[in-house]
Amino acid sequence: MMNRMVLKFCNPAVNMMSRCFSTETTRIKHKVPQKRASKLIGILRNEEYEKLRAGRNFPEIRAGDSISIEKLPFITSQESHIVKGVVISVTNRLSDSALQILNVENGTPVKRRIVLYSPLIKEIKVLQRAFIHNGKKRVRRGKLYYLMERDPATFTVK
Repeated sequence: MMNRMVLKFCNPAVNMMSRCFSTETTRIKHKVPQKRASKLIGILRNEEYEKLRAGRNFPEIRAGDSISIEKLPFITSQESHIVKGVVISVTNRLSDSALQILNVENGTPVKRRIVLYSPLIKEIKVLQRAFIHNGKKRVRRGKLYYLMERDPATFTVK
């Protein structure tokens, strides 16, 4: 806070300087431009997220689930492709939310990052919960990057 001299209007007959001048602490209400811009960008992101989310209902997806995603290879294509895999991470960031899935294709482990609110995504289905434990017990980690170093048979979705 800053100390400022504030002039008070006083009666000229009164000669006491202490009553005419006083120091008060006043707060300057100008925010840093970067903070104002960040707040505006945050509001715009929330509006964009609500628009994208309006027509889509995805199931609850957690790390360790096996999923199949029906997506278009490019925006003008007519037929869609189905991508399957085990979810190794979920990133929740409003309209930038994404999944990372891991699967074996043609004998090679493939890791893909799929943005949830992309216009290319048609549908997401959960095939099996807790796939890496065969659905018997829950997965206790949020990120399963350690699966990439394991035997590919543990994360292959057919």
